[in-house]
Amino acid sequence: MHFRKKLTARKRSRTILTTIACSFGIACCASIPIRADTVAITYSFAGAEIAPPVLSGATLIIDNFATGSILSGDSALNAIWNPVTFHDHCVVDLTTGLLNGTISFVFADGATLFGNEFEDVSALVATGGTGPFTETYTFTGGTGEFAGATGSVSGGGIAVATGFTESGSGIVNAPAVPEPATAALLLIGLAFAIVRRRQFGRIA
Repeated sequence: MHFRKKLTARKRSRTILTTIACSFGIACCASIPIRADTVAITYSFAGAEIAPPVLSGATLIIDNFATGSILSGDSALNAIWNPVTFHDHCVVDLTTGLLNGTISFVFADGATLFGNEFEDVSALVATGGTGPFTETYTFTGGTGEFAGATGSVSGGGIAVATGFTESGSGIVNAPAVPEPATAALLLIGLAFAIVRRRQFGRIA
């Protein structure tokens, strides 16, 4: 009887240690983001002015809203991010045809990415608002996985009387882009801990 009690105690100790070790290891893996470096992305949007532009001297003030997508090379990550919307506030210098402004992207998971906008819209100024344009977005920060993000994208588009389309590519340096498998790893760890706990209960 005394020997059996010692054996049971040893089994209990091994069970507890195994549960703790496995749960801790899986939890640590689950806390690691998919990447904390440069992510190559492409973008594509279609939008229009929110309200009529405001003319102020030799400048034109414009606010736009658009919907579309920002894609990486990871299909699971794309499903978390998209669809994406953006709102920008721009000022066009009618003497140079250059546009400067700010832009904010809102992702499907609630994260935001914002920055500065620069465009050459000289062709639009010459035609009264239609034609091609080129653009560069420089990221300066965000929220969620894009907190502290940097990077830039460049591309171009076409403006027509009813709105615009644009597309391009570049990089975003995201400090903590989430791993879609993180939640799954955590659930596996919890399930394993529950199973081991039940086994421990039976031994007791």
